[in-house]
Amino acid sequence: MTASNLRRTLDRVNPLTHEALAAIEALVSRRLVNAGQHLLQAGEPAVNIFFVEQGLLREYYLDSAGRESTRRVCKEGEFSGSLADLLAGGAAVVSIEVLEAGEVLAIDWASVDALAEQHPSLMKFLRRSAEALYLRKTRREFEMLTLSAAQRYRKFAQEAPGVDARLPRHIVASYLGITPVHLSRICAAERSAKLPPGKERKT
Repeated sequence: MTASNLRRTLDRVNPLTHEALAAIEALVSRRLVNAGQHLLQAGEPAVNIFFVEQGLLREYYLDSAGRESTRRVCKEGEFSGSLADLLAGGAAVVSIEVLEAGEVLAIDWASVDALAEQHPSLMKFLRRSAEALYLRKTRREFEMLTLSAAQRYRKFAQEAPGVDARLPRHIVASYLGITPVHLSRICAAERSAKLPPGKERKT
């Protein structure tokens, strides 16, 4: 069952040959994970990429004052991993936390990188994945620099309604780059805007 979910995701990006797929599946290590568990913590070496079978993960940064900034939330059918840390080696700057208990598939990055030299279809998959990552990061940068906090929240809620409902509010605020109090005000304003005329919320 886990292999079929992984296959579907791989095929959506770039179909692998049977040989390449078998080689990747041989590297998979299945893990049951609990909420609050870390798959990677800043300061540790990054060695794995993770495929989310069930549950939610988040990738985040931690500054010197202990403030967390969530850069991405990963749901079922998505990969998680800090490509920059995997490529650079050394201590990771990104942490990966389990937000919702479930199951992940861990795959050793160095082994995947070596296999790509032998399997052109895998090399193409990695290239397309890197391109998708670049587009996603560019889009997020544009939103953070040009959209208001309310616009960013509205866009996030519309594009990932199921994920938004599963996340603690402080995580959503961290992803949007605002405080939980600011997010609470935005949500209250959104709810009030949807009320019929004459039914404004009392304060």
